[in-house]
Amino acid sequence: MPDLLPPDALLLAPMVELSHRPLRELIESFGGCDLYCTEMASASAFVSGAPWDRYFLDTLPCPGRTVLQFYASDRGRMAEAAIRSRSMDAAGIDLNFGCSAPQIEKSGGGVRWMLDPAAAADLVKAVRDARPEGTVSVKTRIGYEDDYGYLRDFCGGLAGAGADWIVLHPRLKNEKFRRSGRWDYVRRLREDLGIPVVGNGDVRSPEDWRARVDACAPSGIMIGREAVRRPWIFALIKGRIADPDYSPLIDVRATAFRMLELVETLLPREFHRSRGRRFLHYYCDNF
Repeated sequence: MPDLLPPDALLLAPMVELSHRPLRELIESFGGCDLYCTEMASASAFVSGAPWDRYFLDTLPCPGRTVLQFYASDRGRMAEAAIRSRSMDAAGIDLNFGCSAPQIEKSGGGVRWMLDPAAAADLVKAVRDARPEGTVSVKTRIGYEDDYGYLRDFCGGLAGAGADWIVLHPRLKNEKFRRSGRWDYVRRLREDLGIPVVGNGDVRSPEDWRARVDACAPSGIMIGREAVRRPWIFALIKGRIADPDYSPLIDVRATAFRMLELVETLLPREFHRSRGRRFLHYYCDNF
């Protein structure tokens, strides 16, 4: 496995309309994180030549530290997408087995794969065989029922099929963010599987990061919405590791305008309003 997950790795989560190149450029300007994910893209749309995928799957500014995230509803399309992605400058592929958006689940993608462990493992193997030179990872959640044994066996099948690491968002399909995640499941999976396990969710500060690391010892922690609210959160966590009193000076207003400038410069006009609004929905918590 390529060495993309250093000890206590920090990762940016894949987020629709949020984890695009402008956000990654902004995060990188503050010092960056260890691994980035692109927005979630449809494997079927990608192999059909969808016009917007060049933006969804843009891996700049750090292609060597950025993985392409796909959701798929069938093995064949995903395997074809993996083959076609060989020409792209990216660190690997991440498979979405956790998205519970109704339209994604209804199509057979996202969390729906958790209902068929054998098919999910077969999909991972197909991608591993189609793209042997990069990493293959999976982002998932607990599933439809609160059953750790099922989750362990499901993830064990993915590991056996060739997954390099697993990211667990420790909530059930329908829980969204209404309750804290079951982070104990991250610890248990890390102990039970032979591959790295990254935890995702509920980390909004260096104190939250420290509490999860100390209690669960994950292979890494993935941050999503807080990296939109505070694009400097990774720099803040790394700074506090070195110096508990570290506190960066941030021009919050200038950072907001810098983000909008990046959206206008790097994304097509059709994306400007939606991506700007989506970013400001979270970022304006700073005001």
